[in-house]
Amino acid sequence: MTRNRSLGPWDVAAPTPNAVLFRHSVLRALFIVVGTIVAAWVLVRLLLSALTGYDMGWDDLGSLQAPLIGAMIGCGGAAWQQRGRPTWIRVSELGIELAQRGDPVFIAWPQIMAVQVRRRWIFAVLEVTPADLYAVRSALPSRDLPAIRYRRGVAMFRIEIGMIQPGRSALRAAIGERHPANRGTEQPQSPIECRS
Repeated sequence: MTRNRSLGPWDVAAPTPNAVLFRHSVLRALFIVVGTIVAAWVLVRLLLSALTGYDMGWDDLGSLQAPLIGAMIGCGGAAWQQRGRPTWIRVSELGIELAQRGDPVFIAWPQIMAVQVRRRWIFAVLEVTPADLYAVRSALPSRDLPAIRYRRGVAMFRIEIGMIQPGRSALRAAIGERHPANRGTEQPQSPIECRS
């Protein structure tokens, strides 16, 4: 294994057989970025034609090539980066595994103070607040781990989930189904909040 390559979900055994895996989807990112660029281009062209009185025709499609080629090159670069340092989340009855631009960490449910899915559309993030950072386990502790963020003095892991497959709603459902408080098991821990 090379030093620059992070562990992917296929390199780490799942905590339980029915764990649900969520991975960054490059194809989904390409469709979202290209769709956004085309919509912005159409909006700008319509605005310019309304302001200048110039009618928009099929001849104007040539100006769309540069932004589309730039978007495809950008998505290709992002795909290359994801290949070596993948973003993925695995939710199981035992806890949550997180990896973003580094090796994965595992946080057991009793060690999680809060879980939140925040924001909308492609800018969504999953925030997992561990009760104790020293209780977070890693497959290879000497390697790169997901970045630790601080909000109001509280440490948390923040993973970008706007481009994950199967999607944010499936992630919310998996967290809700697998959290011990929702399954009826008795474990002393803080409630898990899962909201937009």
